[in-house]
Amino acid sequence: MSYQVLARKWRPKTFDETVGQEHVAQALKNAISKGRIGHAYLFHGPRGVGKTTMARILAKALNCVKGPTPEPCQECASCKEIASSSSMDVAEIDGASNRGIDAIRQLREGVAFSPARDRFKVYIIDEVHMLTTEAFNALLKTLEEPPPHVVFIFATTERHKVPATILSRCQVFEFRRIALKDLVQRLVYVCKTEGFDYDDDALLLIAREADGSLRDALSLLDQVVAYSFGKVTHDIAIEVLKSGSRDLTQQTFFAILRNDVQGALRGCVESLSSGMPARVLLRDLSRLCADCLKLVVLGKDAGRDFGWTEQETSALLKACEGKTPEYLATVLHCLVKGADETQDSKSPDLLVQAIVVRAASLLSIVEIQDLVARVEDMVEKGDKGGIRMGLAPPSRAQVEVPKAPEPKTFGEPQQTAVSKQQSVQDAQEALLSRFKAHPVVEKAIKVFDAEIVQVSEQRK
Repeated sequence: MSYQVLARKWRPKTFDETVGQEHVAQALKNAISKGRIGHAYLFHGPRGVGKTTMARILAKALNCVKGPTPEPCQECASCKEIASSSSMDVAEIDGASNRGIDAIRQLREGVAFSPARDRFKVYIIDEVHMLTTEAFNALLKTLEEPPPHVVFIFATTERHKVPATILSRCQVFEFRRIALKDLVQRLVYVCKTEGFDYDDDALLLIAREADGSLRDALSLLDQVVAYSFGKVTHDIAIEVLKSGSRDLTQQTFFAILRNDVQGALRGCVESLSSGMPARVLLRDLSRLCADCLKLVVLGKDAGRDFGWTEQETSALLKACEGKTPEYLATVLHCLVKGADETQDSKSPDLLVQAIVVRAASLLSIVEIQDLVARVEDMVEKGDKGGIRMGLAPPSRAQVEVPKAPEPKTFGEPQQTAVSKQQSVQDAQEALLSRFKAHPVVEKAIKVFDAEIVQVSEQRK
């Protein structure tokens, strides 16, 4: 018998075996138990989370000899044929290959006939968003009033591309990304059942690489097992998946948070030298930054949701001390945007180094932006003609000093307009001096000065 990959071998066969989609499984089980079976369902969500699998289980539950039942027997001819995709009454259609109006016309012709043997005639259309507009329009009438023996099940990764007229005729179920801990638990179960030698760090790395997809997680596990003859260790997983050292990625990210350009660039170069692709490096840095942002905003307990131990969570929080959510969001945006740019770049290794250096310099840029905002705020509050934002402040002799009004009340002496004007100028000059003394401003002064002069001229 030919070898069957783990993703197919361990495909769930019942509602209870599904992972991470309990809300969908329970709703369908209750509907079947109470006889409230809909004529059209639409399953949407990321890849590899169980949409087509759930559609097959629903088809078995409807056509099982003991059914309709929320627990198909898996022994009758109907259950076996549906599991092997050979049932005459359950048609699985690829929407990408059969997307035209002619394919939908053939489907409409087949809908009129009764099932050959089973209770329901089930049409599973995968990637339904790939159908053309004409095909969707041809399907509308049949979908609205189908024969009582027909059930449609649509699956898609892009719900927004499905017309609203189709969505309104279906019961829509959202499939979520599978949580990291659920992926790890499933991988542990598979490894124990298959007899693989494994360590927890390796399975955690595989689960993270899968990004919420159980199919991807099992495929990656299959790849590691094939490479190591049944041994699943952290070092082997790094070698096969080319994901790089987690410690090195953390060191690079912590250098970015410390504004340590030299350390960040050194870590980037080491990761690239070890064979780690540029986009993977930026993706891992982005995920690490996103986790830090969640920890800062949601608190320490959020670390458990994405697989961090107590020690790792404490290390991340310590590295983020003094960092605002706005700053972390800025770094995250820089890294994510850079990852997208490297995908189409002809020199991704060079580009990723520039992105890492820029991310490590963001703290200085944020400080400059803060100083600029404070200078503009001083201009807003001060006299419109009281300051020019050039390289040198204006002479006090050029400032017209209005006459101080006569005090209308007795008591404490009133500050004159001249002294007020001088106080404003002194504060502005002091702030300008600090602004220009910043080490990074010396390189950027020409650009900033041109913009600030323009703002100052507009405010006169």
